[in-house]
Amino acid sequence: MKAQVASLYQAVDLQQEIPPLLIGERCNPNGSKAFREALLSEDWDACLKIALDQEARGAQVLDLSVAYAGRDEKRDMITLVKKFAGSCRAPLMLDSTSPDTLEAVLPLYPGRAIINSINLEDGGKNLGRICRLAKKYGAAVVALTITEEGMALTCEQKVAAARRIYDLAVNRYGLRPQDILFDLLTFTVGSGDEKMVGAAIETLEAIRRVKRELPGVSFTLGVSNISFGLRPAARKVLNSVFLHEAVEAGLNTAIVDAAKIIPFNAISERDREVCLDLLYNRDPDREESPLMRFIAHFEQAAEEEEDGADERTFCEEELRRKVLRGEREGLEDLLCELRGRWRPLDIINNLLVPAMREVGELFGRGELLLPFVLQSAEVMKQSVALLEPHMEKVEGESRTSLLLATVAGDVHDIGKNLVDIILSNNGYKVYNIGIKVPAEEIIAKAKELRPDVIGLSGLLVKSALLMKENLAQFRAAGLNQPVLLGGAALTARFVAEECVPNYHAPVVYCADAFAGLKAMREFEAGTLVATRVEARDADPGSRPGPRAAEIDREVAVPEPPFFGSRIAEAIDPEELFTFVNEQALFRGRWGYRRGKLSAEDYRQLVQTEVLPAYERIRSQALAEGLLQPRVAWGYFRCRSEGDELVLEHEGRDYRYAFPRQGFPPHRCISDFFRSADEGSDVAGLFVVTLGERLAEKTRALYEADSYKDYLLWHGFGVELTDALAEYWHRKMRFELGIAQDEPETVDGYVVQRYRGSRFGFGYPACPDLELQRPTFELLQPGRIGVSLTENCEMVPEMTTSALVAHHPQAKYFAV
Repeated sequence: MKAQVASLYQAVDLQQEIPPLLIGERCNPNGSKAFREALLSEDWDACLKIALDQEARGAQVLDLSVAYAGRDEKRDMITLVKKFAGSCRAPLMLDSTSPDTLEAVLPLYPGRAIINSINLEDGGKNLGRICRLAKKYGAAVVALTITEEGMALTCEQKVAAARRIYDLAVNRYGLRPQDILFDLLTFTVGSGDEKMVGAAIETLEAIRRVKRELPGVSFTLGVSNISFGLRPAARKVLNSVFLHEAVEAGLNTAIVDAAKIIPFNAISERDREVCLDLLYNRDPDREESPLMRFIAHFEQAAEEEEDGADERTFCEEELRRKVLRGEREGLEDLLCELRGRWRPLDIINNLLVPAMREVGELFGRGELLLPFVLQSAEVMKQSVALLEPHMEKVEGESRTSLLLATVAGDVHDIGKNLVDIILSNNGYKVYNIGIKVPAEEIIAKAKELRPDVIGLSGLLVKSALLMKENLAQFRAAGLNQPVLLGGAALTARFVAEECVPNYHAPVVYCADAFAGLKAMREFEAGTLVATRVEARDADPGSRPGPRAAEIDREVAVPEPPFFGSRIAEAIDPEELFTFVNEQALFRGRWGYRRGKLSAEDYRQLVQTEVLPAYERIRSQALAEGLLQPRVAWGYFRCRSEGDELVLEHEGRDYRYAFPRQGFPPHRCISDFFRSADEGSDVAGLFVVTLGERLAEKTRALYEADSYKDYLLWHGFGVELTDALAEYWHRKMRFELGIAQDEPETVDGYVVQRYRGSRFGFGYPACPDLELQRPTFELLQPGRIGVSLTENCEMVPEMTTSALVAHHPQAKYFAV
């Protein structure tokens, strides 16, 4: 029985009477610029036209691939399969390694498709799923000879891989031999790499052997791989001669651009001989090698205008794809192949850096989420590490460089480290000199390392003010590099009005790491300018107003269980997860925002990617004892005096000066407490920490270049710290006897559906971190391993503190 594939309109024999069956290769965003542009603009008619053009040029089957970083492969494949099915006579080859995508489109296709592809890279996990789908929907499959060790290079490796795949696909999953098309892979003979001179010989012999040993199977091949790196006119001839030899060996189908294949009898005898010499490595000991003879022979051949993207080699496109998708499997083999025709430094500058630049552009358009950006950076980092041993040693450093530091007293480094990751993996040299770095050390390092640009980071309001002071010190020390400023407390207006005047070189506000990347590129282009904002008119409505009179002064003061402070160390970490705000974690901390995804696609992302990651981290943190929740808390008699709250303890007054809103209703935290004339009141304080182990875990991940896991674990820790604060605030409400109407879900805690409030120091209602000093005197949190930096930031990082107000009208607000 003949093996066939079919469209809605016709059936096509896989084994043609006059082989090969030609499979069109241009409906692929990674191989055709025209198709990529049509896909990105969702011009489905233009995509269809490319398919129909291939039919017109002789393609008998159409390979359809839509996988592209930042896009929804399943949605795109469903859209185009539906469109192609009704218009194309040629059957489809569904080019996807995603079982989910294939499962969605196979029922929609009104014919017998080919699935491209299966392999053993993961040991056969995906192979099993895809073979079951092929069996269920009657599809044929392309099988690539790739194993856990990488792409098979020699005949023996190719045959061994084919036997393993055959055994699984036929004997375990029930496919017929005629359902399998083996792609035994070929590699370029045009690189000059001694290991590749026999690439054609190995592939042709493998086809002959598999044909003998596994009767009934078919074969396919990406023919143009044989000529990558050579001139277009010469490639056309070599591809055509190689195709002829492969068909003679037993090739049934070929993935080609049919318009670029020359009939064998139309190729001159001299051209054939030069090509055959190269393919079979004939007469290698002559004065010129077969490759040099080939290049010299075709030196005068007329160049043909080709799509620039089509000139990319398989390996170059594969490297770009791995960067865009954040895939590290097989990277070492791929780079080894590329080193055969590229210098390592050129691979970095001409292939890896442009791919990372494309990643940044996709992120900027909202088409790629931050965790996937970090996966791409991991691929970039690993690629550079694999290339470095093969790079020539050069004197000096030619890359544009950045000196990067978190300012004095600030221990936060997630933002700084993201800048380091993004810039380092876009080809810049980053000197990351750490956290809590005083201006004097930054100046000394700048003079020693001579960076092109200086970058300062900091999370706190006090850090922003310190940046302003640092700039004056930089100017006095004679530094002249541009300075990039980033941090949660910064605004473009603050930088423009308060920082820019303090320094004579450009000072630029960067909202995130990609703004820093943009600034570095502007520096290189000579277009970097200081941040500017339009002047604003004074707002008469922003003047401070009186104490808010609408606060109910008759609210009863609760009785605390004790006065003074205590500590708690026997806290079950499991109890904290009820209070985790998953939306804040997933969207805010982790960066899994919906963006341009549909509601259904985002739900799928959360179910398949985000929730499993959360459960993995949660289980590992508990199993490894990484969570050490501890608390110092207490209750103190207090009174309000204007905008100050005065806490009393052991005969001493501890003053908390709070800012008042400059707009109605002119709130101030002290408003929620009684004055001395109104009678005694009570305030609570707490400091909670998850301990040092989790912070050590995140540091180790960063140092190991596990950027995505670094982001996920760090965000998990920060959000769980907030959950610990919510958990302990709830305990304090019970201790005060004001927990009558507690929320039933975490959403209720987020919107404060309970009595009272906790006001964190450094947050909008009380941004002054100096208030940590009296808090530490009162609670003595050194007993639970927490200390203060000179900038009043708490260490370990996964620590937070708050003032607890019991008044029913006390809620979050900003000044």
